[in-house]
Amino acid sequence: MSADAPRKPIKDASTVIVLRETSGGIETFMLCRHQQSGFMGGAHVFPGGKVDPSDSAPRWIEHVDRTPEALSHALGEADTESGLGLLVAAVRETFEEAGVLLASAAPKTDLEQARAELHEGGSFLELATRADMTIDSTSLTPYARWVTPKMESRRFDTRFYIARLPEGQRGSHDGTETTSALWLRPANAIDEMLAGRIKLAPPTVRTLQWLADFDDVDAVIADALSRKPPLVRPRIVSGDEGWFLALPGDPEHPEDVAVLPGGTRMVFDDGAWRDVPSPVR
Repeated sequence: MSADAPRKPIKDASTVIVLRETSGGIETFMLCRHQQSGFMGGAHVFPGGKVDPSDSAPRWIEHVDRTPEALSHALGEADTESGLGLLVAAVRETFEEAGVLLASAAPKTDLEQARAELHEGGSFLELATRADMTIDSTSLTPYARWVTPKMESRRFDTRFYIARLPEGQRGSHDGTETTSALWLRPANAIDEMLAGRIKLAPPTVRTLQWLADFDDVDAVIADALSRKPPLVRPRIVSGDEGWFLALPGDPEHPEDVAVLPGGTRMVFDDGAWRDVPSPVR
């Protein structure tokens, strides 16, 4: 990009890592994006999407248990509107894409019908009003923040949340943006990628690697709450042997301190993102 070229806009987005416990350990809900999707087509992803202007509407304060200031503080945001919009977007996108409602609603609310209305262009705020919806913000735990590298044509500033699957809900794909869905143990999802059966993005891989160390959802949430959500700004680096993705702490990254456990360098090889050693800084 030349010095005079306009910078690509970075859009705020929210992603939710929905977890459940089974006899074999924790599982996470993943969706396969439509092959024709403009972003991450054909990849398996966590539910999520960009923040819409309506997600920050003042009326949402009536449906959230904490003030916008408190929500923004939890994310380390200076803008008090950001926390509200990001939280609402997380709940809305998870409901639209996965059919999982991370909020309470009136007992007679038909969730399938409500989801169908959203797919037809209905207002999530109006739905929240009719269903007497309340979002328990503590049920969504901030985990991390990833910013798409500069070289990408579409860039997002995505906040990742962790949420336990609400009792009585199960999750399903929407049949439009996503074509299938499945529950996977984190380590198994990585194995599926390495075997060439699914595609994953670097933030998803890193998240799954982190999740693979836990046996229950409470431990995952406690670990996430023990620190401020790390800001991860990957950098694409080209060299004599090809290109790789440098994460904070890598010698080829401008930020000296690693913010995630594990390695600081990833390469895309044979359809999968793999960790490779990096030189000592």
